[in-house]
Amino acid sequence: MINKLVTNEKTTFNCIKNKMKLSLILFFAFILSALANSFGQEKISIDIEKGDIIEVLNEIEANSEYQFIYSLNQYDFNKKISLSVKKQTIKSILNSVFQDQMTYNVAENKVILKKKTDSLITHTEIEEEEEVIQRSISGNVIDSNGTPLPGATIIEVGTENGTTTDFDGNFILTLENNEASLEVSYLGFLSLVVNVSDTDNIVISLSESDSSLDEIIVTGYGRQVKRDITGSVASISAESIENFPLASFENAIQGQLAGVQVTESSGEPGAGSNIRVRGVGSITAGNEPLYVVDGFPISKNVGLGVQGDVFRRRAAFGLPSQNPLANINPSDIESIQVLKDASTASQYGSRGSNGVVIITTKRGRKGTDPSISYNSFYGMQSVANKLDLMNSTQLIEYNKEASNNAYLERNPGSSINDPNSVRTAGAWRIPEEVLSPDGTDTDWQDEVFDSRLVQNHNMSISGGSEKSNYYISGNYFDQNGIIEKTNFKRYSLRVNLNTELSDKARFGIKLAPSYTSSDKLPASSPYFARPPGIVYSAIVHAPMVKPYNADGTINQLNNQSYMLTENGRGSSMTSASNPLAIIQGVDDELNQNRTFGNVFLEYDILDGLTFKTYMGVDANNYKRNFYRNSSLLYRTAKVGETFGQSSSSESLSWIAEQTLNYVKTFGEHKLDALVGYTSQKEKIDINQLVADNYPDDLVQTISGGQIMQGTSSIEEWSLVSILARANYSFNDRFLATASIRSDRSSRFGTGNKTGIFPSLSAGYRLSEDLGINVLSDLKIRASWGQTGNFLIPNYASIGLLNPSNYTFGGVETNGIAPITISNQDLSWEKTSSTNIGLDFAFLDDRIYGSIEYFKSVTSDLLLGVQVPSALGFENALTNIGEVENTGIEISFTSRNTVGVLKWETNFNFSTIDNKVTKLGESGDPIYTRGGAGIRHITKIGEPIGSYFGYKTDGIYQNQAEIDASVVVDNLNRTPHPGDFKWVDKDGNNVIDDNDRMALGNYLPDFTYGITNSFEYDNFKLSFILQGTQGNEVLNLTRRHMFNGEANYNSYVDLVDRWRSEASPGNGSIPRANRQTGNTNNRPSNYQVEDASYLRLRNVNLSYNFPVDTFGNVIKDLRIYVSGTNLFTSTDYIGFNPEVNNQNGNLLAQGEDYGAYPLQKVVTLGINAKF
Repeated sequence: MINKLVTNEKTTFNCIKNKMKLSLILFFAFILSALANSFGQEKISIDIEKGDIIEVLNEIEANSEYQFIYSLNQYDFNKKISLSVKKQTIKSILNSVFQDQMTYNVAENKVILKKKTDSLITHTEIEEEEEVIQRSISGNVIDSNGTPLPGATIIEVGTENGTTTDFDGNFILTLENNEASLEVSYLGFLSLVVNVSDTDNIVISLSESDSSLDEIIVTGYGRQVKRDITGSVASISAESIENFPLASFENAIQGQLAGVQVTESSGEPGAGSNIRVRGVGSITAGNEPLYVVDGFPISKNVGLGVQGDVFRRRAAFGLPSQNPLANINPSDIESIQVLKDASTASQYGSRGSNGVVIITTKRGRKGTDPSISYNSFYGMQSVANKLDLMNSTQLIEYNKEASNNAYLERNPGSSINDPNSVRTAGAWRIPEEVLSPDGTDTDWQDEVFDSRLVQNHNMSISGGSEKSNYYISGNYFDQNGIIEKTNFKRYSLRVNLNTELSDKARFGIKLAPSYTSSDKLPASSPYFARPPGIVYSAIVHAPMVKPYNADGTINQLNNQSYMLTENGRGSSMTSASNPLAIIQGVDDELNQNRTFGNVFLEYDILDGLTFKTYMGVDANNYKRNFYRNSSLLYRTAKVGETFGQSSSSESLSWIAEQTLNYVKTFGEHKLDALVGYTSQKEKIDINQLVADNYPDDLVQTISGGQIMQGTSSIEEWSLVSILARANYSFNDRFLATASIRSDRSSRFGTGNKTGIFPSLSAGYRLSEDLGINVLSDLKIRASWGQTGNFLIPNYASIGLLNPSNYTFGGVETNGIAPITISNQDLSWEKTSSTNIGLDFAFLDDRIYGSIEYFKSVTSDLLLGVQVPSALGFENALTNIGEVENTGIEISFTSRNTVGVLKWETNFNFSTIDNKVTKLGESGDPIYTRGGAGIRHITKIGEPIGSYFGYKTDGIYQNQAEIDASVVVDNLNRTPHPGDFKWVDKDGNNVIDDNDRMALGNYLPDFTYGITNSFEYDNFKLSFILQGTQGNEVLNLTRRHMFNGEANYNSYVDLVDRWRSEASPGNGSIPRANRQTGNTNNRPSNYQVEDASYLRLRNVNLSYNFPVDTFGNVIKDLRIYVSGTNLFTSTDYIGFNPEVNNQNGNLLAQGEDYGAYPLQKVVTLGINAKF
């Protein structure tokens, strides 16, 4: 306690005498204060509902060594209160109960409670002595758990006099007025005004704000209260993701953030989701956002073959990559923020054009006892959606009709009763299984899909001393796929430590090693891929085929590939390997070792001026072993084909950052400014060996076969940046943020390596002027900024060489040859983004939300343009394109009821309009080959990667209609009743390639999500609905299973096919025809489906046991049951309306060629704290 006396020049002996008197009084006050301050530091928990103050005092006596002495006429001790606190000091509890109206005098273990009287020194005495006394107030600011709040703002009400708390939450402030009140505020907490006219030392406890508008948002190199942000940021807390039985956090945020589309295209264990923030802004470079984990920027990009893609598998049929972020334990995550507009993402410059996802992990609390948490769940998984396929009876009828239609059409005068012996073409013959069925009706989906277990165990310990805090956790996650031999396991550790080295210096370290193991199989590829796809091979298999032989072995020589006539002649049924043999015949294991680590040191140079140095390392290693056994017979093969591959990759990325941050309050002006320098570098080493000609399956490593091929590559990149950012506010009404960043990247051409990315945003809080009681916040804001995209190959601007043999003097000689053309003009893709938003809150934040409009234009798009063949190359990467994304986002939260029954609703809605506005000088469209020929187009005025083909115009019902048509179809010059009519786009009465057009795209018109949560007593129920509208999928399985040929199993919808003019079916499905070829099965909208959907994403019911249920053994216990992907409503006939077989090809998105289905999961979990 410090007291300062200021006297005038006419100091008299009388004044000196009074000063001595004052000093003695203050001395004894100091002694009493010291005694009082030593009292009440023990921490206890109390839970009293509608009791009185006497009950509170009795509870303290029962849990401590103190006894209270008080007079009932000094205070209303029978006053009814409700109090629920955990681990708070006795003194802070008493302050809260008596609202600083009582004093506590301690003698041994006796506490004497007395009502406070006037100050020891009265104003009258001071005036008589003609003295002006300035008084100092000291105190400590804590949260409801007793944890100090460093950096809290203390302002003397009615003045510009103020200070901030130190790292321990302590402060000292010399007051300008003796009758003073202090306003205390802290990010994420409710502000509090405290009268300090009769005390010199005070403990101030702030309560966390219930409104997410007071949530602290990490915005990159800083943090802000959500209600003060002028850019566009979406956030989600740990509580919102902790109950999902998923390997990675991305899947849990699906449907919960406006403008953030998360697509789960594969259900394979460990497979990654795709996150798109406000559309698609690039054609050649990546579209994934930048991920920043505890300050370390990482890319989810898994290019370069770092995971060891199988050498013999066509790129279009590649398996989904293992999620490189699945090594992060979701239970370690404290919060996730998504920076959506350029004003927030521009702080990451050349990596911010696709948005930024900031992940902050948990930390302990200072001054708290160790807290042990154990979280676990067990779940049962099953296929979320089965296809509606034909049974044996339906397929037999369908096959007969298709074969007979083709036979009769090409053989006038023939009969459907003609035997196979007179049918000269295989497509006209009917297989024995159709003519003479034996009752077999195999459900091949049941054969390959099974119910499997998923489990998760997480244990953590956290706490802290007065100057340090810690968080340590360990996790084990094990997901068995619904297809046998598919699995994902994760073992992870995390250690987060922070300590105060001195009053001005702070140090922290975070270390997170992890190991993941993934058993993979070729599930998501066509039946004709190498190795063939399991799912597609299963669904094309006819139900008349038995999965096993009589001896229990897998049927490989009498399956779909061997559906012959009664005398063994071919019937042109499409061949496919038995999916059960594929499962047993392929072994594919991918292991990942990854370690994140970072350290920081902060030092307060001056009041409000802090220097921070940060260094991080990401060491990431993959190892993959693949082997194809000789037991697997490929389609009609009689002998198995062995093949082995061993792949490994090592990458080491490091970052070093230095920042200088200045925070200052000048009366009604607040400034938060930062400058920094950062550098990052990564080196990648990839090796791969391929072996063949294995004599047997005993040794399945590379050494067991003959090494046929090997590759090795080393690549690296670097990025050096300087940045500056300033946040300013005036009177909490006018808010502004400006930033600029300069990046220099090794990936671009000479003279174009440096990019500069500025941004500016501003907001004005209208609610302060309107004075409407029900309106608690109304803010208009706008932002503009530029970001970049450097997700291109590391050496894209340089002409690369590759080994190439050549003949010299009749002898083959080793040599090298160029494989890419250099382009020193190669530069950044730049995105200019404009955002306008309105934030609102009503009824003390019971209802709050935002409405936003955005427009982003990405220029200098990188495109592979054709170059003259004389140069020896097909194309070169060049900056020539432009794409535009616009949209509207709406989100709001409503706390509908807040009493005994609490009911809260969260809603988000966002639109996206994506279109290409420029493609080079000529504007020629880009045609892209997908899984089945050229079926995608990128053209001006259309979204990137639109589907491309012919458009149907109904079905010919009779010959007269055909004869009356003036349109000539070059692909079907002799149409028949039941065949498609086609749109003549150019109006020249000829159907040819010029009539192909854009037919839809993978991007939805809008997405939405609704979350409701209900709390009653100790029960809580929540559910999430999410969906999309207007997105389409190019369902390539319809090429085979909806084509009218009946040469495999088919979708049951085909029972509504056209059969005759009198029986036209549903009017959209043509006739059955075993030789339809390009007649009805050409690339067209017939294979494009509406994939809009509504999904019950998650339902969670939990029960929290009362605090005292288990005494002091278990502090908190919560049990819950949860369901994920329980229901999906969609018109899409495939497994999953989010399917996307070619995640890596940005110009060919949205194809379904057989994919691993999503799982429906029911889990039982427990959260316990000790």
